[in-house]
Amino acid sequence: MLQGFAFTLVPSLATLFSAAPYGIDASAFGALFIPLTLGAILAAALAPMLARRRGMVGVLAVGIVANISGLVALIVSVAVHGNAAYMLLLVDTSALGLGFGFNFSAVNELASQLSVRATRDVTFANVLTGLGTSLTPLIIGAFVARGIWPLWPAVLALAFAGVLVLALGWSPARRVHASQPPKAMPRALLLFGGAALLYAFCEGAFSSWATTFVHVDRSFSLATGEAALAGFWLALTLTRVGLALASRYIPARIAFAVLPFAVAATFVALPLWRTPMLLVGGFVLGGVACSVIFPYAMALAFAAMPADEDRVAGVLVGALMTGEGFGTFAIGLLRSDAGIGLAAIYRAAAIVALALAIVAILAVRSSPRSALKESS
Repeated sequence: MLQGFAFTLVPSLATLFSAAPYGIDASAFGALFIPLTLGAILAAALAPMLARRRGMVGVLAVGIVANISGLVALIVSVAVHGNAAYMLLLVDTSALGLGFGFNFSAVNELASQLSVRATRDVTFANVLTGLGTSLTPLIIGAFVARGIWPLWPAVLALAFAGVLVLALGWSPARRVHASQPPKAMPRALLLFGGAALLYAFCEGAFSSWATTFVHVDRSFSLATGEAALAGFWLALTLTRVGLALASRYIPARIAFAVLPFAVAATFVALPLWRTPMLLVGGFVLGGVACSVIFPYAMALAFAAMPADEDRVAGVLVGALMTGEGFGTFAIGLLRSDAGIGLAAIYRAAAIVALALAIVAILAVRSSPRSALKESS
């Protein structure tokens, strides 16, 4: 949950950064997300190598230190002005990106080792991360309104330090395989990583553009656009909780293979719906369809490759961040420079979702049957 809070802290402060003492314009603010995304991808790539030396608890510790460093840079930026403040914000987003890449890789793998119900535990880990992400705008809004917003990153830094202290001396119940992973990338890992990348594009098409599609392209009120975005995240979170609790009864391999078809159907339907209620409902359906694709990909991949868990975590988190970053950039480019409306982009995104369905099915088929049973 702390990782979710930290990762969305800068986006939630967009309005504040446009005013004094920062005075950051839209292009400069957008540039802050480049090191955030690249840092997360780099950390996810380095996590397997670091895990072989220090274990995933060690990776978690490095991620926590990176987050604390970024939060301290953000707090210090209040006391300076101009370019110095902006440079500190770049340090902040770089460090928070690294923290996310290390911590999210570690959290998913360590969660899979907590009990025999790995799918449930990994899904709940993603629920809590997502909860922190969705609550950040509300919390930071309350702090900004009272003029005490630097207090929130200070609270987060202290909380991260507390987790670091609690992690000292912790060894997972199930030891991570100590041998060197094979040099060649397993076919199953390539498929699960490809599924994570395609999923990230689809999720970003919903979450990053819901308000714009409803408010700008469909000319409904801003409140309706915000309701569509809130409906997406609420549906995604609640469905994750429900399916995590029902993981004994709904096989992960079935949900992982079927839900991408629901994503594709939602992309096809959204351009056809033209009333506020239908549009909000469409994004709610998108949240339901996206809900467990990534956590189930992670859990199934862990079960299929138990001797290569460190690399599984790093590859899937790296693929997730690459898909998110590329998807947001590509859609923005198509919309602003090529003049293509979101309705047409959503129709094309349905093809991406169908590709996700095919890759998901191939990933499941590439996994041993015994592994698929163990992941449920």
